[in-house]
Amino acid sequence: MSNSFESTRATDVSQRPVLLVVAHPDDEILGAGIWLRRHARDGRHLLHITDGSPRDMQDARAAGFTTRRSYAAARRSELRAALKMVSIPRRNLHRCNYPDQEAYLHLPALIERVDRLVWELRPSLVISHAYEGGHPDHDSAAFAVAMVRRAMLRRLGRSFRHLEFPLYHAGATGEMITNEFVDGDSRAEVLDLSSAERDLKRRMLNCFRTQVQMLRQFCRDCERFRESPPYDFSRPPHLGLLLYERWGWGISGSVWREKACEAEVYMSRAEPRALSETCRPTVSPSSFSSPSWSSSEES
Repeated sequence: MSNSFESTRATDVSQRPVLLVVAHPDDEILGAGIWLRRHARDGRHLLHITDGSPRDMQDARAAGFTTRRSYAAARRSELRAALKMVSIPRRNLHRCNYPDQEAYLHLPALIERVDRLVWELRPSLVISHAYEGGHPDHDSAAFAVAMVRRAMLRRLGRSFRHLEFPLYHAGATGEMITNEFVDGDSRAEVLDLSSAERDLKRRMLNCFRTQVQMLRQFCRDCERFRESPPYDFSRPPHLGLLLYERWGWGISGSVWREKACEAEVYMSRAEPRALSETCRPTVSPSSFSSPSWSSSEES
């Protein structure tokens, strides 16, 4: 198979929108910043499933903020500055308001949000994180997109194409492995960046001044993508402790998977709204959690 990502575009977006579903501001630039630049002719939409601000305030205080809300606002401002470089308008930015690290507590409502946005946009392609155990919010984004796609295939017989990108996961000795899929998939398509594109990616990432230490650990020479495989979300993405378990956030992979299994039961009862001719409403997720989102980026 060719090692060029451009070779995978047999099912081109054909002027229909594309949607990126990511966990936090900066994830879209790390995983697909230059992909977004190369696809400037397509209608590019982004959904951020958290506000990027953990409830424990540790990251906020380290960055010099005294409230969780002000830290979240700063991260949104950084995002807008970065996306301005690839000409993505604010009206194409959509977000949920879940605190960083807590998307897994709202999976049914998150699935409903992704479903609703897919129904509104009719994208030919959705890109998300891979299921890799690096961050619970990354895995929640992967899960939500997969659940909407599976429901559409089951009920409607058709769906969007789902690509994924890696960010980070735990290595064999607990180290953080970046920019590689957990299984080291040699079939992954690599988007090699030109010198000008590497410079653009550097400038976009430099917008995220609150994330300097974390962003230094990532490769900026290429971006990797593959078709999202049919994950079994009841099983861990790899053997051993997950990276976020090693980081001591008080979140276990077993609890994440339990929440995912509960949400999958919910989806088995739901009717997908997206691309349905009848547009029948989905089952309300209110019995699990209250939706918390903004339909588009605020001024």
